[in-house]
This record gives sequence, structure tokens and C-alpha cells, in this order.
Amino acid sequence: MTKLTAVCAVVAGALLVAAGSPLSAADWSRFRGPNGAGIAETSGLPSEFGPDKNVVWRTALPTGKSSPALTEDLIFLTGHEDEKLYTICLDRGSGKMLWHREAPSRRLEKKHRLNDEASSSPVTDGENVYAFFGGYGLISYGPDGNERWRMPMGPFTNFHGMGASPVLVGDTLLMVADQDIDAYVIAVNKDDGSVIWRTARPDMLHSFSTPVVNKRTDGKTELIVPGSYQMVSYNVADGKEIWRIKGLTYQVKSVPVIEDGILYFNGWAPGGEPAVRLVLPNFPEMLTRFDEDKDEHLSKAEIPKEWHPGNWDMQDLDKDTVFDARDWKYYQSRRTSLNATMAVKLGGNGDITDTHVLWRHRKTLPDVPSVLLYQDVLYAVKKGGILMTLDPKTGDVLKMGRLMEALDDYYASPVAADGKVYLASMLGKITVLKPGGEWEVESTSDMGEDIFATPAIADGRMYVRTSKNLYCFAQE
Repeated sequence: MTKLTAVCAVVAGALLVAAGSPLSAADWSRFRGPNGAGIAETSGLPSEFGPDKNVVWRTALPTGKSSPALTEDLIFLTGHEDEKLYTICLDRGSGKMLWHREAPSRRLEKKHRLNDEASSSPVTDGENVYAFFGGYGLISYGPDGNERWRMPMGPFTNFHGMGASPVLVGDTLLMVADQDIDAYVIAVNKDDGSVIWRTARPDMLHSFSTPVVNKRTDGKTELIVPGSYQMVSYNVADGKEIWRIKGLTYQVKSVPVIEDGILYFNGWAPGGEPAVRLVLPNFPEMLTRFDEDKDEHLSKAEIPKEWHPGNWDMQDLDKDTVFDARDWKYYQSRRTSLNATMAVKLGGNGDITDTHVLWRHRKTLPDVPSVLLYQDVLYAVKKGGILMTLDPKTGDVLKMGRLMEALDDYYASPVAADGKVYLASMLGKITVLKPGGEWEVESTSDMGEDIFATPAIADGRMYVRTSKNLYCFAQE
């Protein structure tokens, strides 16, 4: 018997809700809630948290970094234990684990030390659940845990492992598979897993951003997908490209947010700072000058040492130990890419880089966490507990300061509800802010366990996944 089986019917923590108390329908059905915005319309949330503070229930979980997806009555998560991948279902009212289902197989793939086999968050249509594992592919279960369909995918060639999460648009399930070779986005029927379309993304490499959806004024519904060096919009109906914006950094992780026809996005990766930019010759010139053995490739010995990448294997996309034209173009583009938080006016067709980018801000940027737009203020938190607020209309900095009781790394994205902004650090510090351009810290709580997953909020409760447990919090 595994530990997961042993805890399947065990619920730790006291129940603070009355029996039979109704739970209204939740809209936190995907990673970071409604369209990835990180905002819930609810009230009565607590301002302080802890293993013994405002706890409704606590349930032990297997290892994983996915975030909760909620239905009216259920919570879906993913995890792994004893070399098995699991989709997990809990009761929202009690935290009781109702079922866990093992993926049909598990494939080990290369990943960053901070990534996880269960990093992609599931999505639900309010009844069924849809999960993605980089080590397997897509799979769907009904609310009773019965498998509905499966789609093996991969193996993937993402240098740091997969990280994007699936999203739903009506009856269409969409999954971005950005990788070093054969990147694509796929749309499948949510009821049977049949492929509706698959669109190649040949210009994209390893990235991890979960897309968002926008209803255009021309009636089309678009899937907006950030990727390496560019952001692309696809028609959900047929997968055809609608527009693209160039000038992103080479490796993106965060989720865009949309409000009033404007999209806000943050992209940061090492080497994207202005001070380390390096303009390198094009590949034909490099061959002419440095290809000593005339094999039309560039080896480490042939490239000047001052131009060497910090990580050769990452730039060597096909892992043949030498650079071909595609490898060099990617590395060349990386050395001239620029990190930025940006605002984009939605609409248009084709290349809209010069016509629809409203502003870019290039300093003090987060790595993994998405920006949060709440009550007309844009929030961004980066490593070291540095919090910045921006004017969403202009990109001007309103305030920058440190979260003095949470000087830490941040991987969970900020969320907001009930006139509060919540930030969870890697070491388990949860900071509550009074929102506004001149933000103020209301409280800082210590969970005593690492937090990588973004919290979920619904119906006056917050669900926080730590390294060992899922907590449900509510105001006592």
C-alpha cells in the first residue's frame, strides 16, 4: 500500500463549516483562475494564515507543484509518488481524498531541478478533469474517477521539462507543447480526445507559458500563446495564426492577463538584460570566418571563447555537439533578446509589433510569477521579495520596495480577492497586501513548508498547496 492510498480517506484538521452548508459554483477551473487573471469575486477571506491559523482542513498530498482546479464540489490536482503519476480528486467541503488515478505510463524526461513531474495544473469543465503530464501526455477522468480518454504524447525535447497547463474553450481542450524540436499547439475534443487541429510552432523553443483566451471584435475566439521571442494568436476554431508580436525574451514562463482589450505580460530570462546584450555575426559569416574543418557546422573549438554560451547543451537544440544554422540563430537571437513587462492593445492581424505594443518596462522583472492586474494597479514580484507596482496605462513605476518579512524567491503567481493581494514565497511565507499603487503590507504568515503552486480562491476560501499538504483557509 502506498502512502497515497493510505491517506485517501484521511482528513487532517478541524472542519469549520457546518454540515450541509452549500458551496456555490467556482470559476477557478484552470491554472490561476478565470482566464489566468488570478482574481476571484468573493469576500470574507482571512488576512492571516498558518498551520493552525484559520484552517478549515488540511490534507496530505504526494509530491507535485500543480495548482488546484475547482468545481462546485471537487478539487483536482496532480502529483507523483513511488514512480507513478497521479490525478487526484478531493472533496471541497471536507478535504477528503475521494480518488486518485495512476497515469497509464510514466516516462522520465530531462527537467530543471526546480521543475516537477506534476507541474502542469489540471483544468475542469465543472464536472470532468483534464490533466497533462510531461512524462505521459493528456488524460481525462469523470467526476467518479473513471477514465474518459487518453492521449499519449512526447517524448518532449524541452531542455528544462514541460510546464504549460491545458486550457478549455467550450468543448475544445488546448495544449501548448513548446520544445526545442517540433513545437506545436494542439486542440482536441474534450469529450473523446479526438484531434481537431494541430499547428506547428517552428520558431518556438522551450517555454512554459499557459495561454489565455480572448473574444475578438470580429467574432473570432483567439488563443494567445507567448513563446520564445514572440507572442502568437491562433484562431481557436481552426488553429490558424491571426497575429504575432516580436521582441519577447527567449524563454517565457508567466501567464498573460487581459482587461478592457489590453493584454499585460511579463517575460524574463537570464541574459536578457541590456548590459549583457551581444550582437553576433550571422551564420554564413561565422562559417566563412571560423569553420576551420569546412563541415558547415560550428564546434566549441571553432567559436571564439568570448562568444561561447554559458550552457552549450541548452543552445545545441538537436544535441549533436555542434551548432548548425538553427542552433546559431537561436543563440544569436538569445544574446540580443530583451526582458520586459509589456502592454499590448488586442486586435489586428499579421505582425502587430510596431502598431499594438503600448509600452515596455525593462527593469526589476519577475522570472516565473505572472503579473497581477487588480483595482487598476499592475503588481509584479521578483526574487528577493522585491515588489513593484506599475500604472497599467503608462507602465510607469508607482512604488518599488521589499517585502521585508519575506525576502525570498517567488514561483507562485500573485492572486487577489476581497480587497486583498496575496503573495506566496518559495519558503512558505504568505504576504497579504492592502492593494494600491502605494501598497502596504497587512500581514506576513509562515506556513513552514515550501510553496511553488499558485493558490486558488473561491467562495470565501483559499486553497494553498505546500510541499506536503493542501490547506483550505477561511476566516474564523
